[in-house]
Amino acid sequence: MNTLVDQYGRVVRDLRISITPRCNYRCFYCDPLGEGSLEPQNTVSIKDVANVIEAASNLGLSSVRFTGGEPLLHKGLAKMISHAKHVVGIKDVAITTNASLLARRLPELLEAGLDRVNISLDAVTPEVFNTATQGGDIEQVWRGIEAVERAGLEPVKLNAVIVRDINETEITSLAELTREKPYHVRFIEYMHLNNAEPEAWQNSFISGKEARVMIEQEFGPLSPVTNDPSAPARLFCIPGWSGAIGFINPISEPFCGACSRMRLTSDGKIRPCLMTDREIDAREALNNGNPIKALQDLFLVAAHRKVASGVITPVHRPRTMIAIGG
Repeated sequence: MNTLVDQYGRVVRDLRISITPRCNYRCFYCDPLGEGSLEPQNTVSIKDVANVIEAASNLGLSSVRFTGGEPLLHKGLAKMISHAKHVVGIKDVAITTNASLLARRLPELLEAGLDRVNISLDAVTPEVFNTATQGGDIEQVWRGIEAVERAGLEPVKLNAVIVRDINETEITSLAELTREKPYHVRFIEYMHLNNAEPEAWQNSFISGKEARVMIEQEFGPLSPVTNDPSAPARLFCIPGWSGAIGFINPISEPFCGACSRMRLTSDGKIRPCLMTDREIDAREALNNGNPIKALQDLFLVAAHRKVASGVITPVHRPRTMIAIGG
């Protein structure tokens, strides 16, 4: 079995594929320009995705996560999941979703072989949730979460991006979801990936440490949980509670040294790092007579382009989060 290793000795195991830039929400940190409501142009096809997964598997990648935009808006998602599950070497297939369509679509995704689900949940108060998503219905999300629970896909991971003056009042309520349920509620620092003015971003930023202090002031000390060193979240629990509370701190505590990820954007760019703008256009390789070999060669180039640490200082970026893929 081949192994994809970057120039710093990090083994690349995980592939994130954005299959659409479309989204039925307009979250403040992801789609400030309303790009998700536009009809996408030049997105990768189901066949393209299949070829990318096969090429990645040949290089030792074993985990695939489908993202967007909102991946549940793509009618071909189940086919992509099914293909990934049948590729030799792929051991784990997951999606990241806002869960608004999940209750309806989950049965076909389970039949296709879906292993895990991450759900974006930035608030539990309906009014705050509606504001944060610019129109989202939290009841639809809860139905999706409950469907995942019934299906036994554990742990149910709930991701919350915290932004000052938007949803920082929800931190303790989100954490309290782990009291009775075995959820993993994970607080993610707001990254400067949406073309906001640097000063505006800095004024909106809340560190994972600050979120933790708020939780401990309300509920008492958090106890560490055994962590996977390659995972971005550092997990804790409140003794006696059912779930876990995690912090993903790409700004205040970058975890680049353990990065194992590679990304494919919905318009066919291989992106070695979320926090830098180094991309490789895979379109020519996808249209090659031998796309698997051509894509493998591009993955090798992309691995060499992975930087030691991503750029975390606020700068204007040409691509928003929804254009890159979460």
